[in-house]
Amino acid sequence: MKNNYLLLVTNKTLIPKLSKESNITFLFPVEEFTVGFPNTFKIEEIREPHAYLFVNRLLDNEGIESFKSLLKDLPSNIEGIVFDDIGILQILKENTTLKKILFLNHFNCNYKSINTYLEYVDSVVVSTDITDMEVSEILEHAINPLVLYTFGHVSIMYSRRQLISNYNEHFKKNVESISTLTNDLGSHFKIVENKYGTVIYTDKPFNGLRYREKKNVWYHLINTLLLSDEEILEIIHKKDNLTEKYPYTYLSESETIVRIKER
Repeated sequence: MKNNYLLLVTNKTLIPKLSKESNITFLFPVEEFTVGFPNTFKIEEIREPHAYLFVNRLLDNEGIESFKSLLKDLPSNIEGIVFDDIGILQILKENTTLKKILFLNHFNCNYKSINTYLEYVDSVVVSTDITDMEVSEILEHAINPLVLYTFGHVSIMYSRRQLISNYNEHFKKNVESISTLTNDLGSHFKIVENKYGTVIYTDKPFNGLRYREKKNVWYHLINTLLLSDEEILEIIHKKDNLTEKYPYTYLSESETIVRIKER
């Protein structure tokens, strides 16, 4: 049985290489409604069947009105939308045509909250901030099939400020809009800026290819940001988990428990 992949596209060259494969659904970052991606797509550029839209901007009043206008003229090939602004739920509540997938990466951490969201949306992307055991528990108790973040750099912070531009202006530097950030502890991160803000990603792509053996999964989400076409094709077509080449598993191997000091 083939896994169904939801492919978050950043390279247009990748699309014709996979467009004929029946288990690939393309997820397109939408121009004017996406932050953290150097390449976005206009609606008229999206011609693939069963396409999904990716919207991850926090929308102000003007943005909400623009989003409403966008929904009025969607072509029939747009099948669904992946989003993380809860306010969009209110806009979409009367829309029975679009499939709705909620992507709150750092919040969907247990099956009770996920099942509550599933009363309003078709599916939810499970958080990458939890262990493999917790992922299995969520899948076992979820009332609908879920989406698993299966490969790609993980977003760890989003700011509506243009952090790179502000840094360049203040320190008279010329750092590019896609760069590597190093903190005082020597940890590295990827940082991507556009006019709507800045997203900081993990330095290495998260490898959750072992999740392809899980049940109750609707899609395996692959974020192609900062990955080459060749890497993506290898990830999709190879049956093994490529653990030697991509050993990074983020927080999935150990619990993140913080105990507050007693006063």
